[in-house]
Amino acid sequence: MFRFVFIILTHCVLLFQIRFCVGKDNDTSKVCDCNCNCVMNIGSAIKNLNGGLNNTEANSVLFGNSNSTPNQDRLLVSSTSTPNEDRLLGISTSTPTTHHLLASSASTPSSCMEAAANNLKNGVYKIQIEKYNIKDLEVFCEEDIDFGGWIVILRRKSETINFYRKWEDYKKGFGDITGDYWIGLENMYALTNSCEQELYVYIKRLSGKVYFAKYSEFRIGNESESYALERLGKYSGNAGDSLKKHLGKKFSTHDRDNDDSERNCAKVHRGAWWFHKCYNSHLNGVYPRGKYGVNWNNLRKEEPLLYAQMMIRPTPNLWRQLTLSNDFACI
Repeated sequence: MFRFVFIILTHCVLLFQIRFCVGKDNDTSKVCDCNCNCVMNIGSAIKNLNGGLNNTEANSVLFGNSNSTPNQDRLLVSSTSTPNEDRLLGISTSTPTTHHLLASSASTPSSCMEAAANNLKNGVYKIQIEKYNIKDLEVFCEEDIDFGGWIVILRRKSETINFYRKWEDYKKGFGDITGDYWIGLENMYALTNSCEQELYVYIKRLSGKVYFAKYSEFRIGNESESYALERLGKYSGNAGDSLKKHLGKKFSTHDRDNDDSERNCAKVHRGAWWFHKCYNSHLNGVYPRGKYGVNWNNLRKEEPLLYAQMMIRPTPNLWRQLTLSNDFACI
């Protein structure tokens, strides 16, 4: 109870904000060049509020500790509208619970961590990616899964939208942002190269059972690199790792064959993906269809999925950095 009250009080302290940017070199362990808007240093706020917590203690409050049970940590971050199955998937080893302290009033948020911070509700929000001069980009923010703050980049739930499309469509994006949807490779590139992102794949089988695959980092290349899947980071989850074999592979559509196979995988499987010979996963296949449909083969080979959603958000590296210094992070 003390921790819960403490978080609420801290929330009230974070009333003013600054813009900051965290630099990154080619070292993958560091936070990349980033245009996220953030609040004042959270570690400093907690220290000031409690009369002198050190940074280790502040981190313990923000990110949980080994002495707390999963239920206790979930009390601090769970939403009353979150289904029970989603709460189970929300027990994360990389818990950026700072999101729930970011009551952001920024007029131009750069992520769902900021855009939805005031109400913590699912929905469509506008963000900007300043580094790539992208303004008023509409994104769907998912707040009910794994502590929220996710930008949905792909959703499959019905057969209302045709995913057997040309390169230009996959580049620009298509679909219904609240339904079946692809955010677009160009937007995906901008998001994953302006800020270090992690990836969450949420899957529901025909039986209704829910699975997930989480990757500590996710980044794709630009169009000249055929939007290749450049980074995945460390896998965790219960769905199995069906993306690892796609790492380093270029994106392919039926009119732009970039796979490693003698045949055109996108044409054969009537979709588009980071194909190799041809796939271990294919979430852009024909819905629902069994063989060569919307598949995640580590669950069961070529079993059709009822629901699939890919989401990204800034990695905990970015948010934890706020608690490691007593000064503002600003460039």
